[in-house]
Amino acid sequence: MKFTKLILSFAAAGAIMGGAVTTANADTYQNTNPTDNQQSSTNYYNPNAGTPKATVNSNDSKADAVVSLAKQLATQNIPYVWGGESLQGMDCSGLTDYVYQKAAGISLGHYTVTQESHVTKEAVSEAQPGDLLFWGDAGATHHVAIYIGNNQFVAAPQPGQNVDVETISSAFMPSFAGHVNG
Repeated sequence: MKFTKLILSFAAAGAIMGGAVTTANADTYQNTNPTDNQQSSTNYYNPNAGTPKATVNSNDSKADAVVSLAKQLATQNIPYVWGGESLQGMDCSGLTDYVYQKAAGISLGHYTVTQESHVTKEAVSEAQPGDLLFWGDAGATHHVAIYIGNNQFVAAPQPGQNVDVETISSAFMPSFAGHVNG
C-alpha cells in the first residue's frame, strides 16, 4: 500500500499523544497490488490505527470512527463559525459533514436539509451512536448534531461557543434522528 496523499489534518494527535497538536495526514491509501479475490472497501478514519485512515469493511466500524472523531473534535476548542467546516471553526452542518467526510468517506453536504436526504429517518429514541440528530421539521431543519450514545451528542451549538458534548434534554429535544446511508 502507498499513500496517495499526505496532507490530511489529524489535530487530535496532540490530545492522544499528550503533546502539542500535530498535523499529519493521509487522505487515502491505495493498494498497488490488488488481487482477484480482494473485496472492495471504503477508506475512512480508524481511531485504533496509527494513521488517520485505514481500510475496513464494517458499518459498525464507520459509526465507531464517526463517534471517536466527533468526541476528539469536542476537546479541541473549535469555535462555532457560521459556514465553517474546518478546525479553525465550524457550524452544526459543517461539523457533521467534516466528521463524516474524514471518518467515513461520506459527503453529506453543508446544509441540514441536504443532510436529511442522506439518512433513513428514525425516532430519537432509536438513535444509535454515529446517527445524526435533527432539530426542526423534516425539510426545514435548523440544527444537526452527531449522536454518540448515552443520551449525548457532539454539536457546534451557536456563536460564542465551541464544538462540545451535550446531553439530550426536554428543553432542547431533537425532532428526529437519522441513520446515515452509505
